[in-house]
Amino acid sequence: MSHDITRDRNIEEDENYDGADLELRDIPLPKTGNIIYSILNSLNHNIANFYAYTKFKDYISEKTLDMELLQRSMSIHRDFLALFLHTKEELVFIYPDLLEKAEKLLFRGEKDTDFINYTRKMCRLISDYKKMLHREGYLQDI
Repeated sequence: MSHDITRDRNIEEDENYDGADLELRDIPLPKTGNIIYSILNSLNHNIANFYAYTKFKDYISEKTLDMELLQRSMSIHRDFLALFLHTKEELVFIYPDLLEKAEKLLFRGEKDTDFINYTRKMCRLISDYKKMLHREGYLQDI
């Protein structure tokens, strides 16, 4: 039984799209300001979740707690890295010490580091970094 697959698809003949998902073809690239706010929104959400899990650690099983905290820590690291790489170039001459500290924390992880203490250190640095972004005009209001 020969069946024409292209007949079952609802694709117009004039359509030129090489991607895998036809629904994603017209998504515009985000504007720079929106990227920073989007990253910060995700970062703040993950930091809040991280601290919520540490606060209620006595009520959660150790296995679940370890998994959730590690996941939040990795998400915080990912978001901060994205924020850092997105804003670093323009700030390297203004705040070299803070950027060096951030680079060390993000790129040169220590062996056998307690990830909870590592994430807390990163959260303190993120707070300083957000203040710096606000001072330099990247963020309107915090």
